[in-house]
Amino acid sequence: MEAEARFTTFDDYKDFLKRRKWYIVLPWLLIFGTVAAIAYVLPPVYRSSATILIESQQVPPDLIRTTVTSYAEERINAITQQILSRQVLLDLVKKYDLYPDKQGKVPVEQILEDMRSDIHVEMVSAEVPDRRGGRPVTVNVAFTVSFEGKDPKKVMQVTNRLASFFLEYNLKMREGLAKRTTQVLEQQVEQYRDVVNELESRIAKFKAEHMKEMPELAGLNYETERQIRRQIESIDNQIATIKDRIIYLKGQLATIPPESPVAASSGQLLDPVQRLKALKNEEISLAANLSPKHPDVVRIRREIKRLEEEIGTSGKRAELEGLLRLKESELQDLRSKVTEKHPDIRRLKKEIAKLKKEIKAAPVEHSSKATLPTNPAFINIQTQIKAAEIDLRGLTKKRQELEARWQEYIKRLEKMPEVEKQFRELTRDYETAQKKYAETMAKYLEAKQAQNLERAQASEKFTIIDPPQLPERPIKPNRMAIILIGFVLGMGAGIGLAAVLEVSDQTVRTPRDVLRVTGKPVIATIMDVGQAARKRGRA
Repeated sequence: MEAEARFTTFDDYKDFLKRRKWYIVLPWLLIFGTVAAIAYVLPPVYRSSATILIESQQVPPDLIRTTVTSYAEERINAITQQILSRQVLLDLVKKYDLYPDKQGKVPVEQILEDMRSDIHVEMVSAEVPDRRGGRPVTVNVAFTVSFEGKDPKKVMQVTNRLASFFLEYNLKMREGLAKRTTQVLEQQVEQYRDVVNELESRIAKFKAEHMKEMPELAGLNYETERQIRRQIESIDNQIATIKDRIIYLKGQLATIPPESPVAASSGQLLDPVQRLKALKNEEISLAANLSPKHPDVVRIRREIKRLEEEIGTSGKRAELEGLLRLKESELQDLRSKVTEKHPDIRRLKKEIAKLKKEIKAAPVEHSSKATLPTNPAFINIQTQIKAAEIDLRGLTKKRQELEARWQEYIKRLEKMPEVEKQFRELTRDYETAQKKYAETMAKYLEAKQAQNLERAQASEKFTIIDPPQLPERPIKPNRMAIILIGFVLGMGAGIGLAAVLEVSDQTVRTPRDVLRVTGKPVIATIMDVGQAARKRGRA
């Protein structure tokens, strides 16, 4: 309010400038001159830039799909971090002798930080139609690499080297990613191949161990088991028939004497007992007519003695043996029908044991001449019994073989569900492993194609479309802008200083000042005579 009260007319501003002109001019000259001197003293800074195009894949992705799935921006950021690493920057500083005024005077880390701030990487975007929707989308189609420095030649060389770094690192990165992908897939292919081979070996071994219990042989095993069971039933019927025949024949054999019957004078065949009676009668007749030493009497008496011994010893033993054979035949037939604990089985066992004891206790014939059966009927039946027993042994052996085979097929049929379960598990694992192997092999072949694509540089790549040029003009400092800023700052500082001095000055110069100081209105003013004379002179 006080300043507004002092400056109400043009003359007030004019008087202010007259009074404070040196306070305005001197600061302005000082600041303006200093800034102008700094602008001309600052060293020029040059910038060289290279534009690198992000070229898309030259081969249609539908034919060969690349294995590098990262975006170009990600790779550019990764390459930028590699370039800004300590070792790469130190190599560039030594190779091109950068920042010579700082080497040996400031720490190396400070030089590297300054160089990092002088390297710039900027993306170049453009709107392109979307392949799916057709609407325009903003994508990065290129990027620029620039470097700033005091020597234009070195700036161009460093920029060129930085651009080549991006091309080399991008190529190495893509080839490395494609190679690593191929190696990983190759390892997986080998692993799945080993798994498939192992499962094939296990399946082959399993089939060899369980060849007869495989699921595909179920129908054949069932049919074979039924056939064997029918054969066993048929053999059982034959064995039962033969056993009945043996029992029948043994029964007949027990009723037939082993010796051939002797013909009497009437022509009738006699057994040993009847023959003995006949010989005794004949011996009485001969003894009445002949002497005791007559050859016929001696012969008849010798034959009578032999028959008496045979009837008294071997006759009884033969009878017991025939009865034993009959009981053993009955026991064998009964065993095929009932168990060993059956009362009839136990009874027959006791009777057989008793007969064996009696036969053992019976006296044995001690005649010098062994007696063999001479009765043709006895021999015929005995031969039939032996033939039947041979057939019985053959059928029994065949039945045992069929029984063993039948039990084997029964075990196969019992094991078949478990074998089928295990085989299905192996088959399922094999099919899964084979499917994984086929999928991985397809991916591996695609990865090999993608690797060849990277080697041929037919995939997405970086191409320098605007190489770095030798800068002709420095980009900074902008001396005219600095001088203009110095001019404005100097003027503002001078006017500000003069305004501050004017506001703080309490000198009374005008009637308004009197009113401001005393608070009383001015009644009259006396004009400055010199000022009035000057005004009249100008008029």
